[in-house]
Amino acid sequence: MIKRLIACGILVLAIGALAGCDDPSPQPPSGAYSVLLRPDRFPSLYEGLVYEGWMVNVDEDSNWVESVSLGKFFWDEYEYRFLTPNEAKTIRDSVFMIPGTNPDAYDWDMIAITLEEYPTDASAAPSATIVAQSAIERDISTFMRFPVNFDGIQPGSFVVATFSDGFWKTLGEPNAASERFGLWFLNYIPGPTNFEENERMDVGMTLPVLPDTGYLYEGWVAVNGGDTVSTGKFYYSDYLDYDNQHCELRSIPNFPGEDFLLNRPDWIPEDRWPLEITRGGVAFITVEPNPDNDLRRPSNLVVLRGNLPQAVPSPYTPIRKTNYPIGSVAGVTFPKVEAVFLQR
Repeated sequence: MIKRLIACGILVLAIGALAGCDDPSPQPPSGAYSVLLRPDRFPSLYEGLVYEGWMVNVDEDSNWVESVSLGKFFWDEYEYRFLTPNEAKTIRDSVFMIPGTNPDAYDWDMIAITLEEYPTDASAAPSATIVAQSAIERDISTFMRFPVNFDGIQPGSFVVATFSDGFWKTLGEPNAASERFGLWFLNYIPGPTNFEENERMDVGMTLPVLPDTGYLYEGWVAVNGGDTVSTGKFYYSDYLDYDNQHCELRSIPNFPGEDFLLNRPDWIPEDRWPLEITRGGVAFITVEPNPDNDLRRPSNLVVLRGNLPQAVPSPYTPIRKTNYPIGSVAGVTFPKVEAVFLQR
């Protein structure tokens, strides 16, 4: 009887051991519940804006249909560190926890960073101003980039010329004294026999189409001496821009640009207006948030850049005949941020 009980006990233990093989101890979840951000190129922001990270789900048309915030933050591109989204702007960790009822990164389609108003953000939803984004694939890191691809932009051109005062048509002679106050992003093709007759103007730059909301292109001149003025915002580079407040009332080219003759900006000294473009400096094209929180200063998202002429040889040099080159710098100015998904 005792032997029978011992045998039954051994059998029960064996069955229990075998059953234990089929029921292992609970393992930690295999998802990723936080994100480590490693900026490669990421500009610091001017006052009035703050970054915000997002986990995003999209529909079949890539529309954002669900999102959860990773939190707001600043970035110091000089010290290479994240800062808290408050007035103190103290150093914060580069790891962002995924909150809410769906905290696994791999349950989301995308990760993104937007620009939001600061210090008061009127909406809890993400803005349309997307700075960087990327799809999420399981178990690999990803690089978030600007939603428009600027790779392969061809060089463009601009001219220094003053069109809106009618000087050329009135006097019929190429006096450069009037030409030095305007800049237009176009390609000038002079007429075969006469400077002012049969002249043609063509597209000066070819830029990719921006998203329907969130951004506009803007032209700028930064003249030696510290004078920086916008030539106007635009959506299409082959059509005039939205603002020619400094031009006079005569005809202007059907391209982005400006004659700096009227309505002196209050930050430009009186003795430097009209603005003389031939003092040297740079002309450039930026991508600006729309709406724009700072109309006076250009954003750090520079697409194209070229040097302004330093001087004109003589008062009678027809300077509009010269097409000055403007080339792409987007490869060193637009954001590139690595996102590494971490387990608990």
